[in-house]
Amino acid sequence: MSGRREVDRTAKRYVRTKAGQFAVVQLLIGMALLMVWPFAFGFMVEEVTAAGRAARGEGVPGTFIARSETCGRGGCTWYGPFTTGGLFQPTAERVELRGDGDHSVHAGEAVPALDVGSGRFVHMRGGSPEWGLPFTAAVLAAITGGLGAGLNGMVLWGVYWTRASPASRRRQARERGRSALRGLADRDRWVWSARPGRSTTRVTMARSKRRTLAGAAGVLAIVSALPLFGLIWVVFNEETTRAELIAGLWSPLFAVVFVGVAIQTLRLVLLRPRMWVTDDEIVLWDALLLWKVLRIPRSAIAAVRCRDESRPCRIEEGVAQLTPFWEELNLVLRMRDDISLPARRLRWGNWFWVMLTLRDLNPQTGMPQRGRLVRGLCLRVQEPRRAAIDLDRWLAEDETPPPPEIALVENALNGTVRTHRGAGGARVKIKGRLPRPVLAEFVNEGAGTLRAWLRRTEFGRGIPVMVCGPGESPATTVLDDRLLSGKELTKRFLHVEAEGQWTVTISGPQRARGFTGSTTGTGPEVLRYQGPAGIAVVTCPGGQAHQVHLHAPDLAAVAGCDPVASTDGFSERESRPSRSTFAVPAQALIRVRTAGADWRIDVTPLQQADVDDLAQAGEQGHDTGHVQPFEHSIAGDRTAVVRYLGPPGPVLFRGGDAFGLLHLRVTLTPARTLALPGGDTVVQLRPHTLLQVTGGPGAWSLEETAPP
Repeated sequence: MSGRREVDRTAKRYVRTKAGQFAVVQLLIGMALLMVWPFAFGFMVEEVTAAGRAARGEGVPGTFIARSETCGRGGCTWYGPFTTGGLFQPTAERVELRGDGDHSVHAGEAVPALDVGSGRFVHMRGGSPEWGLPFTAAVLAAITGGLGAGLNGMVLWGVYWTRASPASRRRQARERGRSALRGLADRDRWVWSARPGRSTTRVTMARSKRRTLAGAAGVLAIVSALPLFGLIWVVFNEETTRAELIAGLWSPLFAVVFVGVAIQTLRLVLLRPRMWVTDDEIVLWDALLLWKVLRIPRSAIAAVRCRDESRPCRIEEGVAQLTPFWEELNLVLRMRDDISLPARRLRWGNWFWVMLTLRDLNPQTGMPQRGRLVRGLCLRVQEPRRAAIDLDRWLAEDETPPPPEIALVENALNGTVRTHRGAGGARVKIKGRLPRPVLAEFVNEGAGTLRAWLRRTEFGRGIPVMVCGPGESPATTVLDDRLLSGKELTKRFLHVEAEGQWTVTISGPQRARGFTGSTTGTGPEVLRYQGPAGIAVVTCPGGQAHQVHLHAPDLAAVAGCDPVASTDGFSERESRPSRSTFAVPAQALIRVRTAGADWRIDVTPLQQADVDDLAQAGEQGHDTGHVQPFEHSIAGDRTAVVRYLGPPGPVLFRGGDAFGLLHLRVTLTPARTLALPGGDTVVQLRPHTLLQVTGGPGAWSLEETAPP
């Protein structure tokens, strides 16, 4: 089936319409018609039998005395007493005379008649039988009985088709593989024996009180209709015929069927569903929908999601909804593999709750069904955001720990220093294979500006790598073959242009200046950070533009951090410093690029800079040297390190053409790139996820969004 057909089918299936409760309306109308049917059927049998005997001339002969006449649109009808010629001469005080259409009857006249078995009329001897009323009675009986049975049958047929396939039910029966008596002895069958000793995470399941009371009232109304039907039968039915008894057999049958519904209703009202979270599993107990507790190992759960309660709950393939109502569910457990739920059988009363969830006459329901495999479980809990955060944290305890910090990799030039000197314009040939980038230090001894390009060939186009003004301190940068080609090179050329003498020193990362907490500098420089992982802030007091790149200890560029921060300069009238905030792992190398501007780097260790509480973050304000926590949304105009404190779910990142987003490990090394500059991106975040907003300048924002 194509994706478009599936979407159209889903939309047609789950759109709420005014016929949303049609299954319940069907049941009520069907029961009302079945209540009328015994009387209509008994009346039809009596009329047809009496008319048939009159047509054959059968009956007890007697005399009808015409006393009163009643006229209407269908003609005139005589009423009076009827006596037989028997020994005891039984007399009917007031009966109707039929079959007198071809005869003239006068008041007080004695008319020979036959008692054809009806207590309401006698038939004139020799008169023509009247079939109009029997035909009308037959049509009424057919409509009430057929339509009543048909409406109830449609409801039950819809409920029947919500079941799992026969093969699935047989498979679960084989998996169960035990008798009913042995099932009673199962410790998971009873909540007092299956309940864990303690719950490591408090999650309280909820059920709509309004819907619970409405469902119980609906069941009570339907069940009370059966005694009402019996009362009407006794009060208004003077004589019960065999036909009426046969037609009324549906009533005790319904009473037996609704015994299970009544028991399930008591469970609904009296027994609240429960959830316990142990060290290695989630235990769910719902006496209404499950015949025993459901145990879900932690290793079987892939993710926990918090749903938006304002959005209608849709029925999805492979997702079970642990509720008997059509209500908003706010927590979703996603499994790694399909699981089978210990659902109660429909015939024991849960067919009624399935009927309540049917929509648009479509046999689809999200209630747990025996034998149906599911990969998702929707629940309704109190405080869903907190519950999702706690469950996700519990789930993360079983995951593989993050990899260690950036490992030291031997550089080809470690311990080797190559110095090249020249004047004016010249080309420096760097021979040999360089599996790792190298460090280049430039010293401009002339009166003009030094510029350098890295080229693949001697006269090819190059990539600018350095601009150094006259009289500036030595500037360092990183030379990487990967900027020139995706293949490994055996040689490359460094083209230098200057107005005087210059010196270029090629070496490994060991010549980079090291620092621990804070340092200052001027112009481009590569620094070796020797402290613990922390939050770094680069500040240019004069408001000049700058860029920051992160490199591994072997000078390889850290994925997603090229650059990790970039800012535009401010005008002299603004006279405010430019700042960038980024996460720096232990042993990382930091490359700062500025146009001869002064700068300062301050690194705060993560243990001091991390903020895991919104109230604490409010006290500290928007300090750029700390992690900025957020729950619903956050925005900024420069790079930042943020921590998401909301429940697991989708978050919309708007970074425009300037900002990207990285997921950081606890060591502050990038785990993966979540978003690149160039538009809006929806990312799935878990609670306490640490994020690095990279790039700039411009504006960015993170905001929770509803799941698709």
